[in-house]
Amino acid sequence: MLNGSVEATIAIVFGVVALGPIIAERLRIPGLVGLIAGGVIFGPFVVGWLDADGLVGSLGAIGILVLMFLAGLSFDIRAFSENRRMAITYGLLGFVIPFVLASTVIWSRDDVEPLGALLIGAMWASNTLVAYPEVQAAGLQSTRSVGAAVSAGVVADLLSLTVLALATSTVVIEIEPRDLPFGGSIAEVIAPDAVEPSTPDPALPLWIGLPLLVGFCLWVLPRVARWFFVRVGRTRPQRVVFTIALMGAGSLVALLGGMEGLIGAFLAGLGLNRQVPTHGPLMERLDFTGTTIFVPVFLVSIGLSIDPALLIDPETIQLGLLFTAFVVVGKSAAAIITGLINRLDLNEIGIMSSLSFGQAAATLAIAEVGSQLDMFGQNITNAAVLAIVITAFVTSLSTRWFARRVTPPVVDRRPLGEQILLDTRAISSDQTSFATLAARIAEPDGGVVRPYGVSGDGPLDAARANASRLVDAVAALGLDAEAVVRVDDSFEAATSSLTTQVEASAIMLDWNGPKWVTDIIFESDVDGVGRASTVPTIAAHVIRPWDRVIVDLRDPDTSWQREDAELATAVGRAARGHSPRPLIVLCGDRDLASEWLTGLEEDELVTIVDDPGERGALVDELSPNDLVVAPAHVVRDLPPFRARRFVRALEGMNVMVVAGPHRLALTQSAAHRRLSPTIGPAPEV
Repeated sequence: MLNGSVEATIAIVFGVVALGPIIAERLRIPGLVGLIAGGVIFGPFVVGWLDADGLVGSLGAIGILVLMFLAGLSFDIRAFSENRRMAITYGLLGFVIPFVLASTVIWSRDDVEPLGALLIGAMWASNTLVAYPEVQAAGLQSTRSVGAAVSAGVVADLLSLTVLALATSTVVIEIEPRDLPFGGSIAEVIAPDAVEPSTPDPALPLWIGLPLLVGFCLWVLPRVARWFFVRVGRTRPQRVVFTIALMGAGSLVALLGGMEGLIGAFLAGLGLNRQVPTHGPLMERLDFTGTTIFVPVFLVSIGLSIDPALLIDPETIQLGLLFTAFVVVGKSAAAIITGLINRLDLNEIGIMSSLSFGQAAATLAIAEVGSQLDMFGQNITNAAVLAIVITAFVTSLSTRWFARRVTPPVVDRRPLGEQILLDTRAISSDQTSFATLAARIAEPDGGVVRPYGVSGDGPLDAARANASRLVDAVAALGLDAEAVVRVDDSFEAATSSLTTQVEASAIMLDWNGPKWVTDIIFESDVDGVGRASTVPTIAAHVIRPWDRVIVDLRDPDTSWQREDAELATAVGRAARGHSPRPLIVLCGDRDLASEWLTGLEEDELVTIVDDPGERGALVDELSPNDLVVAPAHVVRDLPPFRARRFVRALEGMNVMVVAGPHRLALTQSAAHRRLSPTIGPAPEV
């Protein structure tokens, strides 16, 4: 009786959306696989609790539009302009080589029509930057090779969607051959009589519809949005709703020209790119709406049409491996040619190509459309899902491997304590000890502590009172402090804005300790601020004064891990202050630790421990009056059983976790690995 009801569908679908990525990530599998697998399990081929039609199908149809819309919104136009020559070169080659390779091979098969072969070629000519967090964590996002890979992805996706537009328009207007955008014998091969129209006759021929769509999305929509934001829509909810309406308008114009709506949604996102800042509160709400509801449901709906028995079929496995080869060979060849033209070294070429191996957004969209139009069979979609899983692993592992070998660009680092933004929420720390710690970090650099409070739409009294208390606590230590209060209903957005406004050199957040269960499910503000932060970020749980400082660096083996380890050492040195407190540094590389402790060689209270056995014994003997300082990757990369031990050991202790820009993430939560065209500040297209 309940099976198939709206209530049961909502409970099952959103249960899969909430738990699927978490379970997948714990198994070291990309989160999108967990969503698709959930659809397979509860779909008609296994349990049978969900149908592909009805509510799930409708939400999935919206999800594919939102997915492409957000991809356009998040495109970094400035980065593309700065590196446009190499980006266009790599984008064109990264499209043409896989497209020609895949189309030619698939065209030779008897079970795929020529038009379907072109669409399959377009599937593997696009890419999704699922491995971008790896280069961001390594501090390589500003390198030429990474910038080219990011921008070239949009070029490749635009070309892939253009092929989709031509293909779907040709299918739709096949009933009237004279309206084809090309004629003669070629038209008869590309559009055979077996192809059935999928939508009503288009109102406009393609040669009119496509230019109209481009002009409407890139010229009309930005002006309409600007007028609404200035004249009518002053509140964020109004702007969110109107922006989604503009996405629908772009999709509708695409349908009028006989193209799929997702093409219009993507172009609408590009058109509204300037009106919706990537890190602004409006984008935050659009991103939350799309990536929390519609995009995950779209991925679940993909799984509903997959028969799991076919995934282990030898033909499906063979096709999946063949599709993977199209991607790896095609993108690698494009990267090598582009690298030789622009004089990149082998590691830069490697990271550029490996970033482009990932497939998800456009690939799934094109596969879904092609399957619905009967341009190819369900076996192609099944093999595409298998290839997406394989490429997700390949792009992650290869990007991480090359990231270790690419030298990050040299940037002038500001003194850590120059301008410290100090969280005043008073979540769990003792406020006097918390302020003292911030003052100790600022003191060596002659810096200023800026306690900041964030208030929603209500009164500012509470935020002002908290900030004033911390100003008094810092001032009592003889340091300069200045309070800042901001009105915003998002703590993360307010912190990001204040970082720019006051030119902060570091952010120090009050952290309620490693509450792993709730953080894994819901994610904490600390993770959100840490990933968005453009400056070093510190999460501190300080509940009492400390008598000893323990800096646990483990064995940093990459450039960005060494950078975070150096930051943690600097914080530990500052936290020690001028008093004769013991400072113990646990590090597998004694030479590195000695370099970071320059000036303290003769201090008998400073100790470096590099023996693994001694390090483990010291961790086991920590006392409540110790202050433990660690880089974020040490905490985040703990295996589950050691993470539980860590939680038990540090629950009642002083803890500080330190990370460089964009790297403070303390859990592998679903939100941290969320499925979105944007991962962090960079586009995933």
